[in-house]
Amino acid sequence: MQLFQDFFHLSKRFWFSLKPQKLSEENLDWVKSHLSENEFEYWEKLSMADKRHSFQVARRASSEIGEEGKEFMAAALLHDIGKLESGFTIFGRVFATLVCLFFPLGKMEKWAQKNRGLRRRLIDYAKHPELGAKLLKGIGSKEQTITWVLEHHSEREKWDTPKEIAEILSSSDND
Repeated sequence: MQLFQDFFHLSKRFWFSLKPQKLSEENLDWVKSHLSENEFEYWEKLSMADKRHSFQVARRASSEIGEEGKEFMAAALLHDIGKLESGFTIFGRVFATLVCLFFPLGKMEKWAQKNRGLRRRLIDYAKHPELGAKLLKGIGSKEQTITWVLEHHSEREKWDTPKEIAEILSSSDND
């Protein structure tokens, strides 16, 4: 059942990424109000499709968490920021996602001797939570933002983010 849900979610994201819509000025202002200047600078580097996805995740989450959870809204907006490291475009990410389904990270890490090329990029894509957390730590993001970015693909039992908040963020990302 989970595989079907993941496939449906990823298929929907793929189709919407083919013709992404720009965010309105009002929505961009909302994003800016939830990120530091440094965070917004990195968020701006995301593809239009990733900006839209992260915005939708954050808006869904904000309806349940509320505006007082600003660091969690930042986490929702930045949860996939580590994907920038792989340098993949839409079709490269489809390929990388399929590779990740068939080759667990542990198996892929054996490829780590290759510090360049496709294998390196696939590992970077698979490790985007860790890479995103490292990037956010380097620019001074809040600890709770960094924590969710790091664990947004982790098993629920391993979450350090408060469970209720983590459930909201997770379901908002997989809607």
